[in-house]
Parts: sequence; C-alpha cells; structure tokens
Amino acid sequence: MRTKTTLLSAAILAAGALSSMAQSNVYSLNVVGYITRVVPASGKFALVGSQLDTGNNTYSNLFQTLPPGTKVLKWTGAGFSTATRFAASSTGWSPVTNNANTFNPGEAVFIQTAATNPVPVTNIIVGNVPHLAATGGTNPVYSVTFTNSWVHTGFSMLSDPEPEASDATTMGLTAAITPATLAQNPKNQLLIWNEATQGYGTFTRVTFTGSGWSPSLPSLQVGQGSFLNTTNTGSWVHTFNVN
Repeated sequence: MRTKTTLLSAAILAAGALSSMAQSNVYSLNVVGYITRVVPASGKFALVGSQLDTGNNTYSNLFQTLPPGTKVLKWTGAGFSTATRFAASSTGWSPVTNNANTFNPGEAVFIQTAATNPVPVTNIIVGNVPHLAATGGTNPVYSVTFTNSWVHTGFSMLSDPEPEASDATTMGLTAAITPATLAQNPKNQLLIWNEATQGYGTFTRVTFTGSGWSPSLPSLQVGQGSFLNTTNTGSWVHTFNVN
C-alpha cells in the first residue's frame, strides 16, 4: 500500500489545499499539518483547541517550548485544573504529574503567559489530521465524520477535532444544540474568547433569527477552542471534507 505524506500548515488545510493530492495513484494518505498559536504577553490568555493527533497528546510532548511561568488551564466541569511550567524539560511541570495530562483532538485549554513575560509566547503543534481517509477513485474526496460530545450540563470546553475554520452551522453545532427557551437559565450558548479584549463573545442558540443564533452566526478559526454553556448533555456529528 502506497502512502503519501505531506507537510502543510493547518490554515492551508482548512482552506482546501488538499485538492492537489487527489491523485488516482494514492491509495493511502497520511496528512501532517502544524498549528501555530500565539499567546498574548503579560499574563493574558488564549483559548486553544486541539486539532491534530501527534500520537503522544500529552503536555510533556505538545507544550515543550512553553517558557517557565506559563500556565495551561483545563476545564474539569466544575473548575480549572492548572499546570504551571517551571523548567524547560518534559517533566518541568508543577505539579510534576501534569506532564502526563492529555490534550486530545476535540479538547481545548487556556494557555496563559507569565505576568512577568513581556513578549507573546508561540506554541507550535505538529501532527496528523485525525482519521482523514480517501473515498477512492480517480478523484477521491478526503474526509472524516466525527462525533464530539460534551458530558457536562452547564459549561464544557472543547474544539472542532479537525483543523478547520468554519461557522457553527458548518461544524454541526447549530443542529446539535437545542434552541434556548425564554425560561431557561443558563441559555444554550457558545462562548468564544476574544484575545484582544480578554473577554468572551456570547452567542445564543435561538429560533427567531435566520442563522439560528443571536446576535449572529458564530465562527471559529483553526486551533481555536470555545465554551459551550448548555442545559443538557449532548454531541454533534460533523463531516469534514477536503476535495
């Protein structure tokens, strides 16, 4: 079985550049990409989504270049579990057991720079586009259908498992989230972190607008995570196609 391996940025993958690989003599495809996220300086946060599979999706592997003082915050359903870098090594975490924490495709974490760090921090993750497969034929479609679930009522932090820039409808979230009623509190919402303002943009799932969201249809970028605030557990199914 022939395998073709190509190195592309995740941003290019999301734009559909895989069309150049749709060749009849490719029987198996292993697509490698990279996602670069820049975290603002001086104690600010970025909400980062995991969208590549490295085969070792642990903090010790994915966040090796984070400088000491940087924090990674992962939502547990009731609060944040915080891991702090104290040394530039695979075990340089406090508590040290956090080096084995996972950051799998479909998950999201906050990364916070040290308050004393005057420059932004860049983190690059290199890995495979998860489960991408070709349909076959002379003009195959490279695609994957995935199900991503939230297991908590209230807040869940997650991301699209694939490196894709898309809106909530394309991602399958619009169909998966039941519109909130006026009596529901909290309402069914998607919260997107704004790195410039260091605050959330809140989008509520409704029935009285053309897009099904208020104030507008939300969109997410490659490598970006978000919060769901829902009144029930659930999941969404989304097919990611690259022609």
